[in-house]
Amino acid sequence: MQRADLGKRLVEERKRLGLNQTDFGRLGAVSKGSQILYEKGDGVPTGDYLAAIAASGADVQYVLTGVRSSVALTPEERLLVERFRSSTQGLRDAALRVLLGEQTAPSAAPKQVFKGDVAQHIEGNATFTTPVTFNMGSEKRKK
Repeated sequence: MQRADLGKRLVEERKRLGLNQTDFGRLGAVSKGSQILYEKGDGVPTGDYLAAIAASGADVQYVLTGVRSSVALTPEERLLVERFRSSTQGLRDAALRVLLGEQTAPSAAPKQVFKGDVAQHIEGNATFTTPVTFNMGSEKRKK
């Protein structure tokens, strides 16, 4: 492992998380000076430091190996995953459609049923997730 490469990747992770050297060092329980040394490749971070920054969302696998981990998440990503996991299936499906840019496709083509004389003109678009019935006017009953 090249210390300079480790230092460059450490800088990338710090910036990805939107932190300055002081705050990132604080996450790892080191001084700003130690953080600067790590980033320059002049120092080697301890296991405790790496574990602490990993707990705050840094991709330590990437810092050490240069290969991104699929499990390292930013705080926002962690919140999104937690909320997603605690949601109903319907909400999960809706969130995925939004994130994937998909439109809600109706399961079947809309159906229009007209009974009796029709004297209404209806214009416009409407999207419903469940079947909807509109009753307009009244039906004259025979005596």
